[in-house]
Amino acid sequence: MTLNILICTINEGIKNVPNVLIPKEKDISYVISMQYTDESYFAMIPDILKERDDVTLTMLAGKGLSRNRNNAIAHATGDIILIADDDNRYTSEQLHTIIECHEDDADADVILFRANLKKYYPKKVETYRRAFEDGYYPSSVEMSFKRGIGITFDERFGLGSGLFCAGEESVFLKDCEDNGLRIILVPKMIVETPVITSSSNYARRKELQVAKGAMFRYLFGWREAMYRSIKEALYYLVHECANPFPILHNMIKGIHKL
Repeated sequence: MTLNILICTINEGIKNVPNVLIPKEKDISYVISMQYTDESYFAMIPDILKERDDVTLTMLAGKGLSRNRNNAIAHATGDIILIADDDNRYTSEQLHTIIECHEDDADADVILFRANLKKYYPKKVETYRRAFEDGYYPSSVEMSFKRGIGITFDERFGLGSGLFCAGEESVFLKDCEDNGLRIILVPKMIVETPVITSSSNYARRKELQVAKGAMFRYLFGWREAMYRSIKEALYYLVHECANPFPILHNMIKGIHKL
């Protein structure tokens, strides 16, 4: 099997991409999707990205992380796709772990792995549904899947979408489930990524609250979304002494906005 690492970046972020690459290996290649808001950013593209024959570089005007990822998916050629950002770091061993897990379980369409993030992971291989019910929420950099599964990221969700700034990973996996794809979580470390994520300071960020309400509506329907939003607001009251009413108001706004 071959692995395509899809690296999405925007504007000056392209300067960070060479740090993501490992030395060339025959079964690993890269697709870099560079979004830009002005063509002047093309001058920042490092020469190494043009010189390495294991790198495909594609350009995309505008913003929207999910749109950027879909562009990278459209240019993928490997058997397996791994979602990556321009601040990720990998080792050869980690990347070959991904290939080996897909080879060992050929029936798995999507395999989630572990990053160095401070959140719940199961201690053994689980179905995604079981892990989710136990409190696991996916991060994009943990996601690998077979090329050609026919699922793309919902462009209403994700940074820069203009609608909902987060939740694209859960929505993607819901679409996979609804199409009968098999998703498992293998709790093996495959990437180093910044520990501070876009969900930091959730209790103070209106846009994240709106996005989570919309995500709940997409995943569960509006009645369950309302219940989960109330539960979420109360959680931040108890654990962070946050006022639950603005949080709940924003989550309900997301439910209706979707």
